[in-house]
Amino acid sequence: MEFRQLQLFVAVAEELHFGRAAARVGMAQPPFSQQIRKLEAELGVELLTRTSRRVALTPAGSRFLDDARELLSRRVEVISTVRRAAQGETGPLRVGFGASSAFGILPRIVLRFRSRFPEVKLELDDREKLDVGVALSTGDLDLAIVRAPFRHDGVTVEQLLRERFVLALPARHPRARQKVVALASLASEPFILFPRHAAPGLHDTITSMCLGAGFSPLIHQEASSWPSVVGMVEAGLGITIAPMSAQALRPQGVVFRELSGAPGWAELAVAFRGPQLMPAAAHFRAIAHETVTLTRE
Repeated sequence: MEFRQLQLFVAVAEELHFGRAAARVGMAQPPFSQQIRKLEAELGVELLTRTSRRVALTPAGSRFLDDARELLSRRVEVISTVRRAAQGETGPLRVGFGASSAFGILPRIVLRFRSRFPEVKLELDDREKLDVGVALSTGDLDLAIVRAPFRHDGVTVEQLLRERFVLALPARHPRARQKVVALASLASEPFILFPRHAAPGLHDTITSMCLGAGFSPLIHQEASSWPSVVGMVEAGLGITIAPMSAQALRPQGVVFRELSGAPGWAELAVAFRGPQLMPAAAHFRAIAHETVTLTRE
């Protein structure tokens, strides 16, 4: 049984006239009638009663008409669903991100993506011990927002934005009264940083800036999430250096100050496997770049 036969049957069932039904589907009547008889033979039932005066549906034909309409409707729906999935408008999309990329631009990217592709099942993965490079290579992630520099075999990395670093310190800290703080003056301060494995590129950039200023940072505490880092700073346990976008969260009890003598950049990038992206991931990447561009304007 073919979908074409179902279409022919629905036509004759609705017209109750072989000539009109054949004309409706653009066929000559003899081959049209042959297809209906072939369908009945395959089903092993009579769907239509035929006389010289009229055509009528049998009880089996009436029931089959409902089923045929449903099958044809489902066919259109399935084709539409498959095509939309191929165009990246439906289906799952798994995006990884690190704690330091969760503030600033990422929420705006996600909101814009969800408004345009509401039927894509967006899954965000921020697991602390997730190896993003491996997850991209194995297909466990379709795309990731990472802190650059970021390198992994077979993974393409595109820069999204660069931003300066700022100093985050307790509001009660003596240096909180300064508008600009020299990086070199922080040599004796206890630092709170994230573990290097969480964002190696960002960690190395911060420590390299400190070394360039003449000291190795005294890492007093490590915390994998930004809220934990901020909480420790607010509690007076130390200071931290963060990308400028971290100021958007404006945590209570923590102030941000401009850093002088800190030449490095905090870079945010989009990473994905190979040169090509699945359609939904390609949409996310495009929206990420678009969001960054609009933010700058």
